[in-house]
This record gives sequence, structure tokens and C-alpha cells, in this order.
Amino acid sequence: MRRIAAATVVAMAMGSITSAVGGVALADGPTGATATGGSTLGNLNQQNTAQDGRQNSACDQVALEGPLPAPGKLTGRCVNGDGSFNASSRVKYRGATAAGGSGATGLSQRNVAQQGRQNNACDLAIATTVVLIGGRTDNECADRDASRNREVLFSSGGARAEGGTGAAIQQDIAQEGRQNNTCAIDTDSDFSLINSRMTGRCDNSDASHNKRVKVRGGGVEAEGGNGVGFDQNDIAQEGRQNNTCTTGFRFLPEVSSGQEESGCANTDLSHNKNVLVKGGGADVDGGNGAVSQADVAQEGRQNNACANTVFPNLPLLTNGRLDSQCAHTDLSRNKDVLVKGGGARIAGGGSEALDLTQQNFAQEGRQNNACDNVDRDSFTLTDSSVQDHCKTVDHSKNLRTKEIGGGARIKGGSATGSVAQQNIAQDGRQNNACADHVNFNANVTGGRAGTDCVTVDRSVNVDTEKHDRGASVEGGSATGALFQQNIAQDGRQNNACGNTDNFTVVGTGTTTQSQCVAVDRSVNVGTQGG
Repeated sequence: MRRIAAATVVAMAMGSITSAVGGVALADGPTGATATGGSTLGNLNQQNTAQDGRQNSACDQVALEGPLPAPGKLTGRCVNGDGSFNASSRVKYRGATAAGGSGATGLSQRNVAQQGRQNNACDLAIATTVVLIGGRTDNECADRDASRNREVLFSSGGARAEGGTGAAIQQDIAQEGRQNNTCAIDTDSDFSLINSRMTGRCDNSDASHNKRVKVRGGGVEAEGGNGVGFDQNDIAQEGRQNNTCTTGFRFLPEVSSGQEESGCANTDLSHNKNVLVKGGGADVDGGNGAVSQADVAQEGRQNNACANTVFPNLPLLTNGRLDSQCAHTDLSRNKDVLVKGGGARIAGGGSEALDLTQQNFAQEGRQNNACDNVDRDSFTLTDSSVQDHCKTVDHSKNLRTKEIGGGARIKGGSATGSVAQQNIAQDGRQNNACADHVNFNANVTGGRAGTDCVTVDRSVNVDTEKHDRGASVEGGSATGALFQQNIAQDGRQNNACGNTDNFTVVGTGTTTQSQCVAVDRSVNVGTQGG
């Protein structure tokens, strides 16, 4: 630690947002957290995790896990609780970087780079096989920020996750912000549940107090590697609260008289006064190859990406239940706050020479939900239930705030074969994208499938401004068959739920229901939007 005399911690060019501090303490990260994987000419199974910030959790990460004896119980829990007090301090991070190695043949890889106040990476599995008979597996990730920050400068170089090259199954995750959760993300996992239960939960709760604070981020970036026979998930999240949970690659559960649950929740009770936030933007660049790919870029106050699956196959769900829930509640108070974002951007979904199955999500705004979006998903349900819930509630109070966004932008990948693709760009106060399917097949007997999307805006906004470049989507091309959804939403409340692409349902004694609700009861005085 060293002292700097006559330093200006917060100097903002917006009205009354100015502050100067006579002396501050400096904490300077020497090189930043770096995780670099090795390479091989043969098969490669690898996890690379780099975390840089106040609180970091990386627990219960398994590779090539064997069967669980029956009856058995597998429990994983990660909890962060920040009750610190910070005054007249300066914290500088060099940036967390996770770079994967390469393999000439098989590559199973996860690269996680997290930077910010609270980071959780728990219950991440690669090439895992679990057999549960009369058993139970539970996972919980929780971040609770009750810190107090006064006259503080946070500066970071940006979190970056870069995938390796090879015949690959890969996840690349970069998160930067106050609270980041990455939990229950599976790569090439196989579950058999008989009279069993599997539960995954992610929770963020921000009750922090921030006064005369400046936060500068270099931007988060997730860049996928290249390969042949490639299944990839690239996630970049930047903002106050980020959740990525129960995201699966080649996820193969068989459920008989069992239950599988997923829950993502964000609750923002923070108080922010005379605060400046500058984000470099969330940036995703997908890799190239024979690809099944999901690319998610989220930037804003609250971001949820949960229960998003790439190439899953649920061949058997008998007397079982599958539930997914995403919830946002914003009760934050913001006074004389300036937020500048570089924009949530998917520079390009990867392209390939054969068939392409792809999902691209770019979300920017106060509340973003992307839950239960599936690629090439097959269900066989017998006397079973599949339920999905998305909910955002905005009770925030904003006085003399200004938000400048770079806009949510997406460019989909192309292929010389067939393309099944979803591209969703959302920019505004409340965004919901749930239960959007690409090449989805369901065979349901005596079962029920339900989707519920709800947004409620009761925010109070006085003398506020918002400027953004708008939501933009550009779909990819194909020389073969093309199945595509392109959704661009810009405004206060956006709902995109139950949108199906090449969707087939075969049902006997079956109910399929989808519901979208948007309610705006906000109060706006002297506001400007563009």
C-alpha cells in the first residue's frame, strides 16, 4: 500500500457529480490473475479458472467423475458475503485472463475468468457421469454484498476467456462486475436419475452502499476456440449482477420418477449516490468449426442466463418433473449516477463448413433474462411436467441519472450446410427471452409443458436520461436449409418467449401453454430517452 497526495478519485462531468479527496490508499494488482492451459497432441480434458477481485470462490469443479454409489447424496455449496467498509481507497486490477490449451484430437475444456467484488464458480463438471438411484444432488451458489464504499476508485483491465483449438467441447466464460455467479455448468455430462432429485440454484443479493465511487472496467471478452465437431458456449457478462447457471453441453439426463430443478435469482437493494460507472462492453466472438454454439453477452444492472442448453438430449422423462426459474427484483436507489457502457456485442457467431446450430443473445439494459433457451433439444415425456418461469420486477428509484449504452448488437454465423439459429438483441429497461427453441422436438404422453414470462415496471424516474445506439440483429446465411429467428427489441419492456424454430410436438392427453405478461406502472418526470 502507498499513499498518493492530492489525488482526485471521482471527477465526473455530469452536473453535481463531482468529488475530490486529499489522499487515498492504492492497492495495485501486480500482473492480474492468469490461468493458461497446456496443449497436447492427444486428448485434452482441462479446466482453467482465473479470478481477480475481493471475493473469489471456485469449489466442487470435477473432471471425469465416476458414478455415485446408490443410494447417495452429492452436495456442493458456494457462498460469498461481503460486509466490508471501504473509504478513501483506490483498487486497481490488471485483469483476469483464462486461456485454454489446444489438442489435436479430443478437447473438453472450460475457461472461466471472473473479476469484481464477488465471484463464484462452483459445481462445474467436465465429462462427468453420475448415476443416482434413490439419491440426491444439490448445488447452491450465493453472493451477498452488504459492503459500504465511500470515495473509492475501482479500475480493472477487463476479464478475458479464450478457448483453445481442437476437436472440442468447450465453455468460455468471462464475468466482470459487482456480483458474478457461474454454477452448475456441465460439459459432456451424463446423468441417470431414478427416484432421485437434482437441484441447482444461483442467487445474487446486492445491498451495498456506494457514495462518490468511480468504477472503470476494461470490458469482458469471451472468445471461442476453433475445432472440428465443436460444441461451444461463450458467455460474457458485465454489470451489477450476473448469473450464469445450469448451462449444459451435451447434457444427457434420464429421469424416472425424479425431479430436476434450476433457479436463478437477482435482488438489487443497493444505494448509489454520486457514482460513475464506465464499462468497456461485453464482447463475445464465437469459434469456427462443425458447431453447436450458444453465445451470450449481457450488460446492465441485472443479467440472468440460466438453463440454456446446447445439444442436450432428454431421451426419457417418466413420472418426472423439470423446472427452471429466472427472477429479477430491482429495488435499488440511484441518485446523480452516470453509467457508460461500450455495448453488449456478439461480434460474430462462429461459422462452419457443415451444419450449424446456434444461439446468440445480446442484452443491455436494467434487467435482462435469458432462460431455458435450447438448441437441438429432444424430450420424451411420459406422465411428466416441464415448467419454465421468467420474471423481472423493477421497483428502482432513479434521480438525475444518465445512461449511455453502445447498443446490443448481434451478427449470426454462416454455414455451407444447414443452419438452425436464434439471434436475440434486447435493449431497454426490462428484457425477457425465455423458452425460445431451435430444432426442438417433444414427444409428450399424459404430460404438461408450460412457459411463463412476466415483467412489471414500477420504477420512479426523475430528471433521467438514456441514450443508446439501438438493438441490432443480423442473421447468418446457409447454402442448405435455414431455420432462423431474429429478434431485436428496444424500449422499456420487452418479452420474447415461447418462440419456436422447427418445433415439433407429438402429444397424447397433453397440455402445452405459453404466457407473456408485461405491466408498466412506472413514474417518469422530466425524463429523456433516445
